[in-house]
Amino acid sequence: MAKKDLISKKLEDYNDVFADIYNTLLFQSPTIIPEQLEAAPTESLYKTDSQGLKLQNRDILKKYQNDAHLAISFLGIENQASIDKYMPIRIMGYDAGTYKQQLKDKKRPIIPTITIVLNMADQKWNAAKSLHELLSIDKKLASYVQDYKIHVFDIAFLDNKTISSFTSDFKEIAKFFKKKRLGLNPLDSDSRLSHPREIMEFISVFTQDTRYSDTVQYLENLEKEGGAATMCAIADALILEGIRKGRLEGRLEGKLEGRLEGRLEGKVELLYEMGYTTTEICQKLDIPEEQVKSILQSQSL
Repeated sequence: MAKKDLISKKLEDYNDVFADIYNTLLFQSPTIIPEQLEAAPTESLYKTDSQGLKLQNRDILKKYQNDAHLAISFLGIENQASIDKYMPIRIMGYDAGTYKQQLKDKKRPIIPTITIVLNMADQKWNAAKSLHELLSIDKKLASYVQDYKIHVFDIAFLDNKTISSFTSDFKEIAKFFKKKRLGLNPLDSDSRLSHPREIMEFISVFTQDTRYSDTVQYLENLEKEGGAATMCAIADALILEGIRKGRLEGRLEGKLEGRLEGRLEGKVELLYEMGYTTTEICQKLDIPEEQVKSILQSQSL
């Protein structure tokens, strides 16, 4: 999970992308200047009754400074692949942690913290967007209970005008998830990507489809040869990979048929030489992974 979270944060950690997300979705104007953003600690401690101090990690946090390089706000982004009905409490905890961190430096004034939630699911956020919505509050007490509201944006449901307002690679992310939800070709775009590796890894994380991250090398080679890394180029890479695997499957079936009565070790070696992972070999031959690893180790492959 930690590796997955790290990969999904890489694209948004670029200041141009981070500022673009805030300016387009929250402020709806060019409010945040990318050059005035800097990374801030995403870890904070909170105290529990049973476990004492516990560490919590938010996705991305940036410190925003004014022209005089004085910090004026902390800005955070939380990515959600699914809907969390307790999100207001989670965000409240993250923001409280950031405020507590500021208390350590008593010489500096405390600055505000803003956090937005990006819902990457193919369904609209149907859970609470405020603390009051989560609570069972007696009407007599409601006015005395502090509320905490969160900013949630359904990426796959953004209107075309909003999507076209993005100026960074996040435009391609928004277009991808909206088209995917609508059953359209999500790779139908010839706009050049500034961060192709991070986009492919981001998409792979939220679609749980490693084919996208597998195209990174193809895109990098394409750029070295003077080509442009685009979503259309990714589609080409997926088609080429499908053709290559189809040919490999054909070769594999033919070779395995001819060696059907042969040694299991030979079948494992053949699959490995053709680029199959140990997990894929297990599935094809219906044998335990430890047996596959043992055979490969004995053959020094």
